[in-house]
Amino acid sequence: MEDASTPISASKQQERASRILDAGAELLLRWGYKRVTIDDIARQTGIGTGTIYLHWKTKGDLFESVMLREAVAVWRELLERIRSDPEEVLLHRVMHSMLLITRQRPLARALFSRDVDLLGKLTQGSLMSQARQMMPSQEFLALLRSLGLLREDMSLAAQAYAFSATVTGFSVVDPFLEKENELSLEEKAEAMARTIRSAFEPEILPSRAVLQEKVVPQMIQLLEQVSDACEQQIQKRMVS
Repeated sequence: MEDASTPISASKQQERASRILDAGAELLLRWGYKRVTIDDIARQTGIGTGTIYLHWKTKGDLFESVMLREAVAVWRELLERIRSDPEEVLLHRVMHSMLLITRQRPLARALFSRDVDLLGKLTQGSLMSQARQMMPSQEFLALLRSLGLLREDMSLAAQAYAFSATVTGFSVVDPFLEKENELSLEEKAEAMARTIRSAFEPEILPSRAVLQEKVVPQMIQLLEQVSDACEQQIQKRMVS
């Protein structure tokens, strides 16, 4: 078992930290936050408990880092989609991608839906600001309006409320449906995209060329800022 007595390089420290986070993510999904201990992670990784505490002072800091890393993975995947197709910046396409990404990543889905059973007290406090960032804010919707990507036939506040209610409904409705009415993940994402396209976007949207020139750079910059902020939060939770 690795312990704190053997000096290692910075790259080895980073590799070890990644192993700890990987084990934390696996055990979190298996048992939930309340049941997992630092000792469990030590056994899973073969890294001494004391060595784990050299990276994070508390269990909470470690598991918040696990979830922040998951948020970074979501933003990076969304970034890749936008870089490969400018139409991915359209709101209905963004949310189509977000549903696919988060449903295929159990920890991201738990963060997005505030799954208290899995995440326990991680659903409280500053970590939830990252979950809120996974839902487009009123400020973000205002930006889309200014770029001609959203309708303006209702107040921004009402539009933001209606949009949040729509996305939340698609996120939580599954347990209330009969099994024979269950759709595939792609069908669910497509249904949400069509609803958002009809309810919130103008009939005529900008061309791909306009999106590429005027919208994509702003969206990439915004997502990179959000991703960088998550990375900074991970570093703040680690022992210097």
